[in-house]
Amino acid sequence: MKIEQTLIYPVRVTNECAIDVARAYYEKHSDLSFDEDMADYMRNGFVTSYPWVFGMVKVINHEGEPAWFIRMAVGPLIDLLRILPFPLPKIAFCRNNEKDRLRVYSLERLARLALKLKDKHYGRSTERSNN
Repeated sequence: MKIEQTLIYPVRVTNECAIDVARAYYEKHSDLSFDEDMADYMRNGFVTSYPWVFGMVKVINHEGEPAWFIRMAVGPLIDLLRILPFPLPKIAFCRNNEKDRLRVYSLERLARLALKLKDKHYGRSTERSNN
């Protein structure tokens, strides 16, 4: 059976796709390979990608409790929290590639912050596209 397809152009909220922003960040600020890191998270964690949001996360043990470790996040905080596969009490991350400082926050605190900052994007500008 052959299905005729119509080309549909993607609707973009910015000029850049979130995954492209993440890749560019790795190239500029990290000595790790984006593709190798993403492959590791696809095998051992979770990777979510939409044009406006991208995230790589794993479950870690933080002080005896499970927590999300966010390796890379691009997009509005509220959407980043929505793409988590399931809720855990804590979220951990290293900000701006800080290797020696793990920041840990409660999911509740970040959810409250996300509601306050619902139009703020992480990892890219909020310039709107005319596409």
